[in-house]
Amino acid sequence: MRTAPHTPVRLLAMLALLVAALFGLASMVYPINMLQGQWPLVSRLMAALLSRDFVIGDPQTMQQVIHNYTRGFLGISAHTALGGLALSACSLQFIPSLRRRHPRVHRAVGMVAVTSTAGAMVGAMAYLWITPATDTVSGAAFAAALWLQAVTTLLALGLAVASIRRREIRAHMGWMALMMASLMTAPLLRIGDVIVGWLLPLNLTQTTAGLAVILMPQAVLLMAWWMQRVGRHDMPLLPPQLSMLPGALRALVWVGVAAVLHEGLLAPWGLDALAHWRGAEVRLPGIAGIWAVSSALLLPSLLSELPEVLRGRPMQARTLLLMATAACGALLIAGQIQGHSLNQIGHRFYWAAFGACSLAWSIAGMLWRGASREQTNWRILGLMNGLTPAVWLPYALGLAFTGWPADTITTGMLTLSWGFFAWHGFVTAFGLPMPGVPATIPQTSESMA
Repeated sequence: MRTAPHTPVRLLAMLALLVAALFGLASMVYPINMLQGQWPLVSRLMAALLSRDFVIGDPQTMQQVIHNYTRGFLGISAHTALGGLALSACSLQFIPSLRRRHPRVHRAVGMVAVTSTAGAMVGAMAYLWITPATDTVSGAAFAAALWLQAVTTLLALGLAVASIRRREIRAHMGWMALMMASLMTAPLLRIGDVIVGWLLPLNLTQTTAGLAVILMPQAVLLMAWWMQRVGRHDMPLLPPQLSMLPGALRALVWVGVAAVLHEGLLAPWGLDALAHWRGAEVRLPGIAGIWAVSSALLLPSLLSELPEVLRGRPMQARTLLLMATAACGALLIAGQIQGHSLNQIGHRFYWAAFGACSLAWSIAGMLWRGASREQTNWRILGLMNGLTPAVWLPYALGLAFTGWPADTITTGMLTLSWGFFAWHGFVTAFGLPMPGVPATIPQTSESMA
């Protein structure tokens, strides 16, 4: 029997969709504003809410923005216009009653959403291709995140289309929600800019550099909330299913253990294997040992916890304690990082947000020990969140080929790693079938450690 979500949930969901649709409409006129030499509508609104100085920043930065957008006008125009159309169209797709009562309209709007999303991502990649990452005003790490986001958006879109062609409606809903998470990063970034602009003495460029590091996990959590509180009332969710091969995850975890011990315990006290390449300003402070030791113990325990949680068991008290300790260590790191460069701002945002998020998950795990489906999915998201350091080294090695300085590579590594496991956490929690990953759930007594 289908049940309806509670009224407050419906109102919040409709508000989120309304914000997305309005932002999409404002984005569609962005190229027209540029041709007319006007400020974009969203920028004018932000200036009214905050100040003109916040939006413009320093004159040199504004000149770089104008130069970038002039050079990549076709790409950025396609991205903003088609991306705005995609966001507005996708907002309609997340109204369950529209799909049930007007399936033909749902399919027609879906075709618009698919084609416009694909065009928007191609436009984004064209703009990024001709715009050197070092010219990006919010930092090269932001450009790396935009590249990865464009690729993962197309991946989720392709898997959503493949699912509906196979009549796998529940998988289609999940992949579309994950694709919507990528699209929602645009309005979430502007909302975050306004909130941070009210709270901290930063300009738009600095605020965007900080928020970019934590943006993808926020958007994924928003759509996870939609799946849990709205989508599941429309159709049953798929059972949780690990999105990675156990052997690959096991290898990444032990690489992650080595990385956190080196970065948090050895390097701050002079045993830095990368000392010839980076300066002291890039190393974590000595207080990072609290985070490093607890994380090194936490990572292997997650391998044994995941199979249990996938089957509906609550997390063990030891895992929750280690998660809470690592979270407090991350918050201490955030308080020790100094400086006002874009990368240093990004590092502070990462450690503060990651610590706060991990602490919230650990406290929630202690308070709610039931076995409901909703709690299981949130626990999976929390466990996968804890795996973030497992891909630090692969991303750092990949970014090293760019020739960027160490602090920029570190910012990119933090940004991409958290986004990676937020994405896989969603896929695992909602059982979305990944190509090449067998559809099996470990037995209760089976461990991946």
